[in-house]
Amino acid sequence: MVAPSSVTSRLGSVFPFLLVLVDLQYEGAECGVNADVEKHLELGKKLLAAGQLADALSQFHAAVDGDPDNYVAYYRRATVFLAMGKSKAALPDLTKVIELKVDFTAARLQRGHLLLKQGKLDEAEDDFKKVLKSNPSENEEKEAQSQLIKSDEMQRLRTHALDAFENSDYTAAISFLDKILEVCVWDAELRELRAECFIKEGEPRKAISDLKAASKLKNDNTEAFYKISTLYYQLGDHELSLSEVRECLKLDQDHKRCFAHYKQVKKLNKLIESAEELIREGRYTDATSKYESVMKLEPGVSEYTVRSKERICHCFSKDAKPVEAIRVCSEVLQAEPDNVNALKDRAEAYLIEEMYDEGQSARGRLLGV
Repeated sequence: MVAPSSVTSRLGSVFPFLLVLVDLQYEGAECGVNADVEKHLELGKKLLAAGQLADALSQFHAAVDGDPDNYVAYYRRATVFLAMGKSKAALPDLTKVIELKVDFTAARLQRGHLLLKQGKLDEAEDDFKKVLKSNPSENEEKEAQSQLIKSDEMQRLRTHALDAFENSDYTAAISFLDKILEVCVWDAELRELRAECFIKEGEPRKAISDLKAASKLKNDNTEAFYKISTLYYQLGDHELSLSEVRECLKLDQDHKRCFAHYKQVKKLNKLIESAEELIREGRYTDATSKYESVMKLEPGVSEYTVRSKERICHCFSKDAKPVEAIRVCSEVLQAEPDNVNALKDRAEAYLIEEMYDEGQSARGRLLGV
């Protein structure tokens, strides 16, 4: 269920759009709308005003089905789509409105807004220029001029961003892209470009955030899912890596890179799950063997080596093998000095080995983490 506050917020964001609907209250009759279509339009308008978006949408669907050449029906349906946050669905309806009524400046202006957010700057500018040439109202003229200036600025920033990227100045490219994406929030290509910059700058989690957005903005974006999966894999998050690569294969089961990566991640995931099950059963020697296999399977990703040694350290500690535990735990702590699990297991191993001074020191260090 959609929260009332969410509906209110979305309706507020398209309030200027809704005002036009008031002017359209009687236009249905001028278009020769039949009685059933008129009922759907009127009921849909009332439901929209009440914030009952799903019900309003159903009424406007029926109106479009009843009269496919009625621009009012398409316009009102586009309004609901926008209020629901479904801009992709609103865009073709606005285009249909413009086809049916070329001089409908409000629809063209709204389409220009959506195209600008998608980063389709040339198309957006074309709409804004046509609004200015079509005898617009004073407010429409001001808005179109303002958006033209904004679009021109985005064109300039995009050129700078691409130049910076080509020159490997990723920090500058990110700065330009940040400014563009404040306006062109639905531009999948620019988000993918910024993700590449983040990867080059060693910020994989920021890259993942942009790629996740891009995967939703662009249909069948297998490349984004593949990159997200490989980034999670490099970060040591094998479960999320597996989940994302499966999304890639849902879109294209023959995707070669996704399938190859899927096999690797699945094998690694199975080893880790098996090792953890053995630990829960108290079969520490067998669990150690599994984690050694993990390190052999993926020696190129340090995160899996450290995590495996952390668990082997735990196994040795629980299996009353303090000498081995101290050795492996110390290796983990060389890589991660504040690793709480390794500190705890090494402290216990010191005490088992009757190395009380070291044990007390280790416990003190643990308390300080």
